[in-house]
Amino acid sequence: MKDNIFFFISKFNYGGAGNAIFTFLKKFNTKKYNLHIFFIGDSDYENVLPKKVFKHKITINTFFLKTFFSFFKIQKILKQQNNKYNKNFFISNIHYSNVLTIFFLRNIENLKIILFERTSLRELDIYINLVSYIKNLIIKKVLTYTYNKADKVLTNSIVLKNELKNFKIRSSVVYSGSLKKINFIKSHKVKKKFYNFLAVGRLDYQKDYFTLINAVKLVKKNNFILRICGEGILKKRITDYIKKNNLQKKIILCGHITDISKMYKKSDLLIHTSLYEGLPNTIVEALNYNIPIIASDSFGGTREILNNGKYGYLFKPKDIKKLSKLIEKFIINPNLFRNKTIKSKSYLKKFTHKFSSNSLEKVLLSI
Repeated sequence: MKDNIFFFISKFNYGGAGNAIFTFLKKFNTKKYNLHIFFIGDSDYENVLPKKVFKHKITINTFFLKTFFSFFKIQKILKQQNNKYNKNFFISNIHYSNVLTIFFLRNIENLKIILFERTSLRELDIYINLVSYIKNLIIKKVLTYTYNKADKVLTNSIVLKNELKNFKIRSSVVYSGSLKKINFIKSHKVKKKFYNFLAVGRLDYQKDYFTLINAVKLVKKNNFILRICGEGILKKRITDYIKKNNLQKKIILCGHITDISKMYKKSDLLIHTSLYEGLPNTIVEALNYNIPIIASDSFGGTREILNNGKYGYLFKPKDIKKLSKLIEKFIINPNLFRNKTIKSKSYLKKFTHKFSSNSLEKVLLSI
């Protein structure tokens, strides 16, 4: 009899968490496990999932509290699918879903619950309206109680593991598998007449593209173009802001790029401006292509990936002037930045698909 693994992510779309789960679903041995994925509404991955993965698309007809109401359906399905003769694992992702997992599923027999935290808990201190403020406040109040009811708690970085310690929650680290393999390609040390800059990520508040746009505006050098790859709720605002500042020739919104490797291959610098992160895959991927990095020293695992600045340059979040100076510094002396990137190769092994999947399977076997 096979063990059952049930993954749950409310929004199974392009992004760090979605990519990590998609990798697990592709890499886990279906001769040993029945693989299931629960998600709410449409998914960017539902049509490209391996055929042997059981898809459970949850449809909720309410505008608010979709994740909350989805658990009534998830609970019902799990009770039907639960195999009393073998192990059954439910792997939830991200704090709001994790809290609800304990409330709704903890009493189901023969179900091992794993809570995966993928975003800095400092996110709970940031809110954009009254609803998000109340939601985050409730999560912080019940976090310790609920997480300690799980069979295992995982994080995708040491930084998040330490954050959970502050809530008296014990956890283990399983890094996200961003890379198929390590690219041992030679870095070309040459100063160019024109540079291609890249930013990758959802167009939302977390990624803080307005700081990036304002920094680009301050750069005196004119021999570069910045491409931003991603989709999101702030697309119109960002588009309008670029036009307002007459930067249409300097900044291009590319939308979602299915094969992002093509963008990495022709880029000279990655700029990352997030306010908070879990473990940003785009920085790992860029390092693998020998692309120099300028990144905000945000809450989460960015500093961890860059080894405290050994593999790239860091600046304080929202520090527009510092970011613009670092961009100019790169244009003047790009080899200074490339020398940092070259040092990262031996460090990247733990971010490969194989290493990540093997790490998660060891966790399952230990429960």
